[in-house]
Amino acid sequence: MNYRTIIVDDEKNCIEVLEILLQNDHPEIEIVKTFTSSKEALAFLQSNPIDLVFMDIQMPFLTGIEVLKQIEDPAFYVIFTTAFDHYAIEAIKLSVLDYLLKPIDDDLLEKTLERFKKLKETDLQQQLKQLLNQMQKPVEKKEPTADKIAISFQEKISFYSASEISYCQSSDNYTTVYLTNGEKVTASKTIKHFEEMLEPIGFIRTHQSYLVNKEFLKEYSKKDGGYIILNNGTNIPVSRQRKDDILQLFKKI
Repeated sequence: MNYRTIIVDDEKNCIEVLEILLQNDHPEIEIVKTFTSSKEALAFLQSNPIDLVFMDIQMPFLTGIEVLKQIEDPAFYVIFTTAFDHYAIEAIKLSVLDYLLKPIDDDLLEKTLERFKKLKETDLQQQLKQLLNQMQKPVEKKEPTADKIAISFQEKISFYSASEISYCQSSDNYTTVYLTNGEKVTASKTIKHFEEMLEPIGFIRTHQSYLVNKEFLKEYSKKDGGYIILNNGTNIPVSRQRKDDILQLFKKI
């Protein structure tokens, strides 16, 4: 059985890579058309029967989400493709739809397509409506410890609350996240990436290589130029440039 499929992505090279993966290993996925324009894709979807759509989320003019919002009673299955692991991932994860992070891994693609085939006979219209409703809901303000962040690995995305993370330490373009349960996980993201996510929910940059959860600060030592001691006994260096900010923080505590 062939599944009529289109690919929608404003980056032509991303379309070409996905086409090669599908044509080489998944001949049952019949690519009937590709689009670099989300507007043209919308017009096509409104008048043509399709089984499966690979849809980039972040596109000019109309995002992948906005395209879906304009289609009444969609009867196709959508697999989102995105380079942004923080973009609506939780909403997508809660639905029966799936997503693939770029660059697309062929093993994950195969698992996703197996899932698609199993779900093909289910009520896809209702599932798409559920996804759109989730994304339209206003984000509730939460206490910092209730917020979740998504950390992307090669084969999965894990969600952690602020209270589960003690500190982060960077090494070149990688960051190791140290959890309060003693475990540690490493992601191929810079410390700046984590600072942007974690600073609003109670983390502070103490050093060019360290990002610390303020909830776990225990004391400041003036020895060896100054360093922080966390409540688990870990010593965290403090840079000269950030020393005054750290001392002010301890005065507030």
